[in-house]
Amino acid sequence: MTEKRIYLPYMCDHAYAMAAAMRHYGLPAQVMAEPDAESMRIGKALCLGKECLPCFTCIGDIVKQSREPGFDAARAVLFMPTTAGPCRFGQYRALLRILLDEQGLDAIEIMSPTAENSYQGFGEHPVKLRLLIWRGAVGVDLLQKLRHEHRPYEVNVGETDALYRACLTELCEALEAGGAREAVAAMRQAAARFQALSIRREERRPIIGMVGEIYLRHNPFTNQEIARQVEALGGEVWVATLMEWFYFTNLGALNRARAGGKIVELLKTRATDGIQERIEREMLAPVAPLLRNAHETPIAEVVANDAPYYDPDLGTEAALSIGKAIDFARMGVSGILNILPFSCMPGTTVAGLSAAIRRDHDAIPWLDVMYDDQEATNVTTRLEAFMYQARQYRRRMKMVHAMGS
Repeated sequence: MTEKRIYLPYMCDHAYAMAAAMRHYGLPAQVMAEPDAESMRIGKALCLGKECLPCFTCIGDIVKQSREPGFDAARAVLFMPTTAGPCRFGQYRALLRILLDEQGLDAIEIMSPTAENSYQGFGEHPVKLRLLIWRGAVGVDLLQKLRHEHRPYEVNVGETDALYRACLTELCEALEAGGAREAVAAMRQAAARFQALSIRREERRPIIGMVGEIYLRHNPFTNQEIARQVEALGGEVWVATLMEWFYFTNLGALNRARAGGKIVELLKTRATDGIQERIEREMLAPVAPLLRNAHETPIAEVVANDAPYYDPDLGTEAALSIGKAIDFARMGVSGILNILPFSCMPGTTVAGLSAAIRRDHDAIPWLDVMYDDQEATNVTTRLEAFMYQARQYRRRMKMVHAMGS
C-alpha cells in the first residue's frame, strides 16, 4: 500500500483524525477538500438526480480531486465505507465504480470497510488502527461539544472557532504520533485552553438537540451551517455524536453474533465495546468538567427508547435518530432538529413518527429540515418560528418544574 495514496472524502472534521491514524500505521492517507459548489455541480452532472445529497458531493469531491495537477489515478485509492440495508449509502461504492470508469478513472481503487463487521479488517494492523481511529473520533466529538457549548457565549467573536481549529490540529498530530498518552495530553491542553476562553456568564440559551442523517448533520456545506443559524437566532446546539454510530454498529454485530450462536464473534465484539468505552473515558476525563453535555447515554439505552415507535431490529439511522431525540428530550433540551436529505428513507421515517414522539414528550418543538441540491429559501423563516417555539417551551417547562417543586 506504500506506493498508493488513500483519499478520504470530507464528511466532517473526524476525517482528519481518521487520516492521521491511518498515516501512523503506514497508510498514506489524505483528506480531500471540503465539498463546495463545484463538487455539487460535478456530482449532479454525473448522477441521475434520484440520489441523495451526500452522494452528489462525495462523487463530486473525488472527480474534482482527479482533476487536480499531479493526481495519479493508478496510485489513488478512494476510501468509501459501505453498509447493508435499505439506505442508498450501501450503493455508493457500486455507483462510484460505474461513474469513475465512465470518466476514464478505472485505475482508481475503492476501499470499502463495512458496518456489517463494525469496520474491522483493513491495513496491516486492523485492530490497532480501528482503536486509534476510534480514539480520534471520540476526541473530535468532544472538541465539537466544547465548541458548540462555548461559541454562543464567546466575548470575542471567532475566538472559539480559532481555538477549536488549533486543538483539532494538535489532536491529529498526537494521533499521527500514535500514542494514547499523546492524545490524552492533547485533550488536557484543549481543556486548559477552553477554560481560559472569555465567555459571557449569562443565562443558558435554549438548547436544541440535532439528530438525523450522519453526513448532513456534521457537514457544514450541505446543511448550510445550520448550527450557526441556530446560534444566530439565540440558541445553542447539541449535535448527536459520530461515536454513537460506532457503538451502534457494535450493537448490531453483537446481536447478529448472539442470534447466530457465534460465540467467538460475540466475545470479540464485547471486548471491542469494552475497550472503546475505556478509551472514551480516558479522552473525556480532561474536558468533562467544562461540558454540560459530557457523558453519552449507552447505545443500548438509546435504541431502547425506540419502543413503542420503531423496532430497533429494523436498523438504519432511524433507530438512532428516534432514540437520541428522546434521549435529548429527557436531558431537557428545548427543541429537536431532524436533519435529512431529500427522499431519505430513514429520515422520512423519523419525520413521520415525530408527532407521536412529541405527544409523549410534552409537545417538545420539532423541526424536520430536508436538504436537496437546491439552496432552500425558507429554512431561515422556519428556524425563526422554531426558535420562538423553543423559547416558549423552555418557559413553560420552567413553570411546570417550579410548580412541581
